[in-house]
Amino acid sequence: MSGLVLGWVFDFAFKVMRFLLNEEVFTCLYCHVFTADMLFLGSLMVRQSSFILLLLLASFSVYSQENVKVSALDNSRWAFSGDNTLCSIEHEIKGFGIAKLIAEAGEELRLELKSNEITNLTVLHSVYEISPVWKSNNAKFIDSLGDANNSNATGEIIVNKAGAIFERLKSGSWIKVIINAGRQLNDEIVLSNINFEAPAEAFVACRNSLIPVNYQQIRNNVFYFDSGSSDVSKNSHRTLMGIAEFVSATQSISKILVDGYSDSQGRTGVKLRMSRERAEEVASLLIEYGIPRSMLQIRSHGDRYPVEDNAEAAGRQKNRRVSVRLIKKSVVGRS
Repeated sequence: MSGLVLGWVFDFAFKVMRFLLNEEVFTCLYCHVFTADMLFLGSLMVRQSSFILLLLLASFSVYSQENVKVSALDNSRWAFSGDNTLCSIEHEIKGFGIAKLIAEAGEELRLELKSNEITNLTVLHSVYEISPVWKSNNAKFIDSLGDANNSNATGEIIVNKAGAIFERLKSGSWIKVIINAGRQLNDEIVLSNINFEAPAEAFVACRNSLIPVNYQQIRNNVFYFDSGSSDVSKNSHRTLMGIAEFVSATQSISKILVDGYSDSQGRTGVKLRMSRERAEEVASLLIEYGIPRSMLQIRSHGDRYPVEDNAEAAGRQKNRRVSVRLIKKSVVGRS
């Protein structure tokens, strides 16, 4: 059995060397081919070649299922960037691409893996918390993550509700993400927490300063009214305050369209007047909460463009409305 022990020693040494001496991508297959040579030499010493051969075949069948991609220890970096709408820390993985943890206003934290190797066949297999390479291996499956989606167009896999990944890295663990692109070998994407502490602190501070909502959540809003009334509900007040806060914080909105509508009840003049009063009431609240009057475009449509059937009370309720749409500034000509 001394040959087997010798093989294990060389196997461990080779795993350590791959982190310390080389920035290229390693595979467990290569690692165990090296082990195979060492075990074969050891088997000659103890004349147990048949037994060792069986072990080698078993080892090959197990470890040829993953293609490990990880940055070398001396080249492992995390970079922070962020503002009051989005915070991120990213990690380059040699031979694969970029791993990025993102916190966006109004959203839960997500993990994005970006690589030219990601196709529409690529699927997330599993995510594990693992020990650093210099400690005893202790892999733990992380089951508290959200759905995973991939995009062939952008070369991305997005793992939603990824707060647990950030917390594990922050506590000193590493992360192993196993994906498969329809090939025989899985890909193991390893995220180390080397040089993670300072960017993580900046990331936490950034998350604490995020505004409550993002553009996608607030770009289109609809407010409903009682029959014959232009009073804005308390819940609508809070939403309008959120719109004003977003516009003030981001400086990315060029125009706000405020459109008033009525149901089909009453004379034409009455319907036009009610739709106008409702639109102006919403606009006046936006101005009160800090929106410049010059940004607002107010229009009234009476009972035109119904979204539901006016023959039913529930339908008329949906048609008595004001829509508020945010238009972003054009970025044409900007770098």
